[in-house]
Amino acid sequence: MKNHTFYRFSILFSLTLLLFASACGPSEQKKHELTKRNEIECLDSICDGDAPPSHDALNEVAMKVNGRWLIGPKYYFGSGSNSASFEWWDHKPLDPRSHRPPDAQALAVKGEGRDFLVRALLRSTNIPNEPNGYHLIKIAEEKGWVKDRVLIKPGLLAVKMRHVIGPKNQYIDHVTYYIATDIKGMDGLPPVATCNHDHLKNQGGSGFMWKSGIWVGINFNQKHCEDWPEIFQETIRVLEKLRME
Repeated sequence: MKNHTFYRFSILFSLTLLLFASACGPSEQKKHELTKRNEIECLDSICDGDAPPSHDALNEVAMKVNGRWLIGPKYYFGSGSNSASFEWWDHKPLDPRSHRPPDAQALAVKGEGRDFLVRALLRSTNIPNEPNGYHLIKIAEEKGWVKDRVLIKPGLLAVKMRHVIGPKNQYIDHVTYYIATDIKGMDGLPPVATCNHDHLKNQGGSGFMWKSGIWVGINFNQKHCEDWPEIFQETIRVLEKLRME
């Protein structure tokens, strides 16, 4: 009987502590963690209390990246995704303020506009660890991982790797590495794009630190990889249309 009474008392006491803790709300540690998480999330998104700087709302968008406001023309930029985009057709960019060529328009109407869309996403978190880009190429050359080099055209070299596990514990031979040898990227090194040619709908892409702690990730259909130097230069030209406030 005593044991039964003690058991009931223990349950009631535990419930009382639980109700008391719930009434008190989250602990100071939880509050700190929540505040920190909100601060990180608000670096790249518009949060309650944010006041975008004055801009031409009819023709411009205001994006928030790494806690900074970036203002750019609507025909290139979208605030909902912190992205820039342009269309790539017949080895050159299309003017977003002009009509598409008939063939491009027909693809877009069929819902296949992504086949000729180049998109650049801006963010300050989840930045890939090194080595990336040309840093990885240099490591591969030093370790003898390079299987093949092909000059696609003046200023563009395609590199295939051997079936080896790279510095990020992943096989590095599933993509082709396209090196824009005549261009200096933001880090002073030739920009590199990786492209998976296993399927027509697969993607090519690249990434680099742009400015003020902002990472730019570029994506496009793999069939445009032979235009990588030109795509990189157009991406930089579009990004330069942003102004920081």
